[in-house]
Amino acid sequence: MYRLLFVLFAVAVVAACSKHADPTDASNNQTTGANEPMTQTSESNDPYLWLEEVEGDKALAWVREQNERSLGELTDSALYQDNLAKATEVLTSDERIPYSSIRDGLVYNFWQDTTHVRGVWRRTTLASYQTDTPDWETVLDIDALSKTEDKNWVYKGVDCLRVSGRDHSLCLISLSDGGKDAVVVREFDLASKKFVADGFVTPEAKQGTAWIDADTLAIGTDWGGDGST
Repeated sequence: MYRLLFVLFAVAVVAACSKHADPTDASNNQTTGANEPMTQTSESNDPYLWLEEVEGDKALAWVREQNERSLGELTDSALYQDNLAKATEVLTSDERIPYSSIRDGLVYNFWQDTTHVRGVWRRTTLASYQTDTPDWETVLDIDALSKTEDKNWVYKGVDCLRVSGRDHSLCLISLSDGGKDAVVVREFDLASKKFVADGFVTPEAKQGTAWIDADTLAIGTDWGGDGST
């Protein structure tokens, strides 16, 4: 049913776009005939198709070249060093507000600084959070996890199971290898502060998950074929 909802939504969007599209407008990438199909770009006539290989050697070399070009123009500005120093100070300041969420009476926060570049997911009591120097307990250290698993993990959020009238420690943590949109979703136990042995683990994809109960998930993901970008 969950997958069907995605399919129906896609059909509705296509229908809406078709209803309002002007077949004579070149910006729609359509031919001038109202009944003619949209033109398809094929591998044979697209000289830049290699850019689709976002981790390919050629594509990455091109990105590095553009980065160097842009960085050169930025660093030539007389304002660059001063702006860089100010931005770095703000983004790494210990005086930043540790924005948080409350789960089962504890305050949770994800924090990055010069020591924890990838970040730590941490928690404290509400009373401690209200002080000037909260006593934080590390729940998951992304820097340590990346080193242990030899991955370039980037934290992409958490979704914890909530059932009315019951306390649960199970959460789904989304991790991106290198910061890409595609993530791996892994089940984590707040009580043990460890990933659940034989727990939920999804293949890397652009996806969304939702708890049904402690043993069931609804997942919208890349099913392959032409159904997703």
